[in-house]
Amino acid sequence: MKALLALIIISLFSASTPASVNVKVNGQQYRYLNPVRLSLILQTTAKNGDWYWPACAIYSEDTADVEAMRKDVLQSIDAVAVDLSVNDDKAIALNALKRQVENWTLAKRLPVKLNRNAARLDVKQNPMLQEGNYAIYLTGRPDTVWLSGMVKTPGSYEYRNQSTPADYAEGVNLRGYADSDYVYVISSRGEITKQNIAYWGKSYSQVMPGSQIYVPLFTWLLSPDVDDLNEKVASLAVHRVLP
Repeated sequence: MKALLALIIISLFSASTPASVNVKVNGQQYRYLNPVRLSLILQTTAKNGDWYWPACAIYSEDTADVEAMRKDVLQSIDAVAVDLSVNDDKAIALNALKRQVENWTLAKRLPVKLNRNAARLDVKQNPMLQEGNYAIYLTGRPDTVWLSGMVKTPGSYEYRNQSTPADYAEGVNLRGYADSDYVYVISSRGEITKQNIAYWGKSYSQVMPGSQIYVPLFTWLLSPDVDDLNEKVASLAVHRVLP
């Protein structure tokens, strides 16, 4: 009888507890008892600050989807390397890529372009956030670009104004199995483009501050699966939470 009474009390308490929208903005916690428009959050939290909106982002803290993506990437790396000996240079390059992906901090980046004024004026840029946990990162203009993949020293590099993807690729030490023709650029907005860095068709588009450049493996390196692997890594990089 006591157990039944306790169960009823718990059920009543759960039913009366409203769903909430929990949002961290640069580490500061906000809680809303009902679904809330993005514009209201930004009006409260982003009115002060010289924000560089293209590099500002909102993430869902439910990471199940992106962790599944990470697992898929790691399995794809293992599949490509399965017939290689541990000391094979190709295997070493793949293992270096695997360590990078394992160490990435990930969260599910939502396809929303943050901008306080745009959210206030355009309903398409002002989604209603439903029950759940979110994180918004507001930042000034970044002074770095992040390189990953077939780079001997992956990490942040100084942003250089009016520089192209080829400029960055030429300025770092690449591994022997890096693709010398293309890189993937993941803009600070989270948009992926495949850019030519070869002399015969070099892209002259400028890299935005705060962007990532993923230097892929040669697509002919081991099997057609390499192409698929490169695409998966670039897609996963969209969800990186950079320092």
